[in-house]
Amino acid sequence: MILPLEVGVRIPEDDPLHTFLKVVEGMNLRRYVRRHSGRGRHGYDPVRMLEIILFAYMNQIYSLRQMEHACRTDLRFLYLTGEETPSFQTIGQFITKNLKGTVEDVFTDLNRRIFELDGICLDELYVDGTNYEANANKYSFVWKKTALKSQEKEILRINEKLGILEELFAEYGAEVRPVRTSEEAEKYLAVLDAVMKEVCLEKKYGKGRHKTTLQRYYDQLRADTDKLRECEKRIRICGEERNSYSKTDPDATFLHMKYDYYCHTGVFKPGYNVQFGISDEYISVLQVSPARTDSRTLPATLEQFRKQYGRDPRTLIADAGYGSYNNYIFCLSRRIAACVKYSTWEKERSGRHTGTYDSGNFRYEPDHMICPQGKILELEKEISSEDQGILKFTRHYRCHECGNCPHRAECTKSESGRTVQYNPILQELKENARRLLESERGKELRERRSIYSEGAFGIVKQDYEYVRIHRRGRENVRTEVTLIAIGFNLMKYHNKSHRLALMN
Repeated sequence: MILPLEVGVRIPEDDPLHTFLKVVEGMNLRRYVRRHSGRGRHGYDPVRMLEIILFAYMNQIYSLRQMEHACRTDLRFLYLTGEETPSFQTIGQFITKNLKGTVEDVFTDLNRRIFELDGICLDELYVDGTNYEANANKYSFVWKKTALKSQEKEILRINEKLGILEELFAEYGAEVRPVRTSEEAEKYLAVLDAVMKEVCLEKKYGKGRHKTTLQRYYDQLRADTDKLRECEKRIRICGEERNSYSKTDPDATFLHMKYDYYCHTGVFKPGYNVQFGISDEYISVLQVSPARTDSRTLPATLEQFRKQYGRDPRTLIADAGYGSYNNYIFCLSRRIAACVKYSTWEKERSGRHTGTYDSGNFRYEPDHMICPQGKILELEKEISSEDQGILKFTRHYRCHECGNCPHRAECTKSESGRTVQYNPILQELKENARRLLESERGKELRERRSIYSEGAFGIVKQDYEYVRIHRRGRENVRTEVTLIAIGFNLMKYHNKSHRLALMN
């Protein structure tokens, strides 16, 4: 007979296990895992499996083999598993099959539980991002521009060979037209194959076997078509938002890394862009994307926040990497106060302008602009563009009085006169952001951002030593990062409640 473990006797009161049990006791964890079908052998209890995974990430145990070792030797894990010892394969299969797609619900409901216990307000959201190195070979790069150039070369080669065989295709009723895709080239290959079968030409391969002229053209067309298909595949994988990907992990993009896992240097390596939204020291929302810059990830992060909590934050706090026209317009449409720096805010604040004739020193009027020397810049054209579903109007001004200006060499090198691009809507948005940033509340929010956002990544990367993604594929990476965020929030709540208990 085995007596059950008494957690209150064997485990200290300040251990994270007590905090973990306090949080999960108010949640129905069974709704996040699949039930047994009723056929075959029954496996481990899925609720206990979920508990040991969440508790492992809470204690910075990310390796599956370390989880297996903890289930065999750690008293806390033995209590959670009921003295069962699942293997690392079982834990890995459970994460892949049961948690993929449902871990976001676990993250949301667990946050709701922690925020309820700790009295957290979601009015302020501090957003920041970082590039995490992917689990991919650094020499497995594929560049979109190279694929586009190779595509044009292969199309040219195929059309040249089809031009040589134009008379042959005409005899069999096939009209030769310019080829642009591999599917169009396949049609001509099928015609050539049918011609060779009709004239009883056997395809010969191998050393010492002479090929006919028609077979040589067929093999060359086949090789060029296969290369064209490969180029099309690479371009399709890159899509419109990326210029590169990794052969080892096609969802990873080559990014500039501040830290190299192997050489400890800043290099160009495959990775993922990870965004954290912090609410009062807790990670309330996260986003994993292959984007090269942080600015293009903000709308998706705010959409995810609304999906999880059914509301938008009242104030968004971020650094200059998010200060774009699209992000300001998106926050304005959602009625979110954007305490977001723009690219030139630090220069304006410190007075470090590029010079007297910087475009920011030109005075704007409704129908023209005036340079520092009092000369008129007339409106030349107005261009509209669309990016991420948001329209942008830019006005282009040109000065026709630069010929006799003594300061022309300092102002412009153009022979046709100085030009200035101006967006009045963007300037108004910047002015609103400037007023908020320089207010007393804005100063307080900026100070908190450096603590909350930078502090979260500092703890995860430096203290938890999580500097490289372990899994491959965007969905698997998102599952992994979500589990990291869950463990971070659980440990954060434990530390805060423990400090409060010591103070009382």
